[in-house]
Order: sequence, then structure tokens, then C-alpha cells
Amino acid sequence: MNSIVKLSLGLALSLGINGAYAEEAAANTDFVYQVQAGDNLGVLSAQLLDSPARWSDVAKYNHLKNPNLVFPKQTLNIPLAWMKNQPAQARIEALTGDVKLNGKPAQIGDMVNAGDKLETANGASTRMHLPDGSTLNLLEKSELQTKELQKKDKGDFFSAVFRLVTGRIDAIKKKYPDGQSPLRIQAMHGTIGVRGTHFRVGQEGENTLAEIESGLVGFDAGKASLALAGGQGSVADGVHAPSVVTLLAAPQFPKLPESFAPDAVSFDMPAMAGALAYRGEVAKDEAFAELLAPVLADGSHIAIAGLQEGSYWLRIRAVDEHGLQGLSSQLALTVKVPPVVIPPPPPADFPIVTPYKPITNGESLLTGWKDIKGYQYHLQIASTQDFASTVYEVKLKTDYLTLPTLPTGDYFVRLRLYDEAGRYGAWCEPVAFTTW
Repeated sequence: MNSIVKLSLGLALSLGINGAYAEEAAANTDFVYQVQAGDNLGVLSAQLLDSPARWSDVAKYNHLKNPNLVFPKQTLNIPLAWMKNQPAQARIEALTGDVKLNGKPAQIGDMVNAGDKLETANGASTRMHLPDGSTLNLLEKSELQTKELQKKDKGDFFSAVFRLVTGRIDAIKKKYPDGQSPLRIQAMHGTIGVRGTHFRVGQEGENTLAEIESGLVGFDAGKASLALAGGQGSVADGVHAPSVVTLLAAPQFPKLPESFAPDAVSFDMPAMAGALAYRGEVAKDEAFAELLAPVLADGSHIAIAGLQEGSYWLRIRAVDEHGLQGLSSQLALTVKVPPVVIPPPPPADFPIVTPYKPITNGESLLTGWKDIKGYQYHLQIASTQDFASTVYEVKLKTDYLTLPTLPTGDYFVRLRLYDEAGRYGAWCEPVAFTTW
């Protein structure tokens, strides 16, 4: 049975854990000590444990009939949580954009200690690797304070406490046996204790949002307490009693092209009942450990700017009327510079036809040209001889053209032929004319 993780009301954060369920870490909850000559429980407690008074706990834990009597080579089991603490460090292993550690630009490989502060600017993110193998992503426009980073002198026990001042967190927390590797995230009004459950929490205005992708979570909101399972969420506003809300299902992507051009990644999500917006992330890897950019769409149109040529992963969640984000869908995304298409030269057998200089015909301009059977006509008018910006363009079948009088000025007109197969001939030399 999965453990229930408690979430307190008013947490100003969003914590997401990738995967169907967090990885279970194989680790021992006890440190096994072999008694040496001259040892006693009082000495051992002072040397190894977090409190000299632990000697009585060790005696009870090992069912010793006489706590004052231990023998050389006797083995004692001691819970790792009772061992002495020593400082630990987290390591920055990825960053994007403007990330600061204690007010200075952060770099990959920087070590994060208790008391340090991490900040990310708009569009920036960073990933920390924790000593227990977990990773923690700090998303854009966030501030995170490291309150505690500790490990035990013996064994694999590690504990961490962070305070999220503002912004969002996305974490992959390895699951360890009870009490062995706790991760606590403190926020404005409460604390989350994490052992490996996959969930998110957000603070938007006065609403605290809980969204569970898998596992079980206890959601404490004042006098109310809910047990939320995977696919469920809830909203607490401090006024109304929260209720269990079924999260929106993972959205379906539309059929997308094999690749997008740089800075041209956009598409519309198919209609989905209850979906008012979409949220997500772009990453370099399938596990979404190396985040690159947030995806924010207040509607069904997804547009992602700034992606250069390369391979990416896109993750999307639908947002319902409560502001709750649903389950995630993800897919691979390719951005590729489209090949340059060089049009074939005009067919050699196409004639070149030149229009007559337009003349005024009442309120209109009139021009014509020699009629060539079996072809149609493509005509352009521009204010410059290079036709960089056309003011009029038309395709027609007749050998003359009447158009409204243009504003007073100097212009150029040119003509070319095209056939039913869509082949075009060469442009004629531009013909200059003036209107007044």
C-alpha cells in the first residue's frame, strides 16, 4: 500500500514528479554496528547518534534485556534516522537562461549548500541533483531557499528542506523506505513532505491547487482533510470546504508535421470537453529533466517561440474551470530548417509578352497585350522597378485589363505567361507609366 503524503493549505508552489510512479530506491533503513571491546551504549550514542540519550532507544530497538551489557562482536541494528548529521550539498547540473545563486550568475557544477538562494528569471530554469539521486527543477520566475541539507555519518540517509518563496518546482523524487530520505518543501502557509509520490501543487491568487498524477496524497485544508488518488485534485481557498475533483484526462495531440521550421512551432489542440487552457514544458530529454521553456496557452492554440534546429520533447496538460491542470501527454518534436527550393528555369518555348503602356479610360486604367492561345496571364504592378513591393497583382485569361485608377505617382507593369500545368514563363521587361 502506498504511503499517504500530507499537503498543507496555502502552499505557494507547484511540485511535479515525472513518470508513472517515482523510482523505488533499494536501501537499508538500519546501520549495523559490530560491538568493539570497551563499548557501551552510552559511548556509542555519544559518538554515533544525534543524541546521547538515544542509548535507551537502541536498547529497545535491539530487545536488549540488560542495556548496560553488550559484548564484543555483538551486532546492533541502529535506524539511520538516529545517526549523527553532517552537512550535504546539492549540485547544479543544468541551467537555461538567467539563473542566480546567492545573487551571482550560476554555473553548471556549482554546489548548493544550506542557506543558499537560487533565483530564475523569466524563461529560465535550473536542475539540481540531490545526494539521494533525486532531481529538483526550479522553473522560471522562481526563488528557492535551501533551509537544510544533511546526510548521516553512516548509510544512505539524506534529508533536505527547501523554502519556495515564489514560483514553481518540478521534481523527480526517489522513493525510499519510511524516514530514510525525506524531502520537505516549505511555502507560505505550509509544508509538503515527499517520499516519491507523483503530484503537483500550485498557489494561484487565493487558491491552493492539488493535482495528483499517481499514488495517494492527503490534502489538509483547514478543518477539512481529503484523501486524493491519482487522477484527482482539489482547490482550497480558505473559505469554502474543498471537494474531490476529477482531473481532465491527458489531452490528445493533433496530427503534426514531421518537423517544424525554427520559430514556427504552432498548432491547435483538438476540442476537449472542459479544457479552457493548456500548460506544459519543452525539454531536451524524454524524462523532462532538462527543461528549456514553459508552454502557456489561454485557449487551444499552442505557439512556442525560440526553438532552433534540433530534437525536443513537448509535454502538455489541459486546465479546467477550477484552474487545475490535468494529466500529462508528451511527444517528440523536431525543428528543422526547411530546404531551399530553387524553382526550375522557365521553359524555353514560352513566349515573352509585353503589355502596352496603360492609358486612362475614364476613372480606370486600361492596358492590353498580344493574345497568345493556350496560355493564361500573370500581371504585376509595382512602384519600383525591382518589384520588391507590388501594389497590384492578378491572374487572368483575357488579353486586356481594366483596373481602378492608382494614386498619383510613377509605376511599373510586367507580364508573364503560364499554362495549365502550372509552369511559368519569364517576366517581360518592366514598362514604366505615370498616373496623375
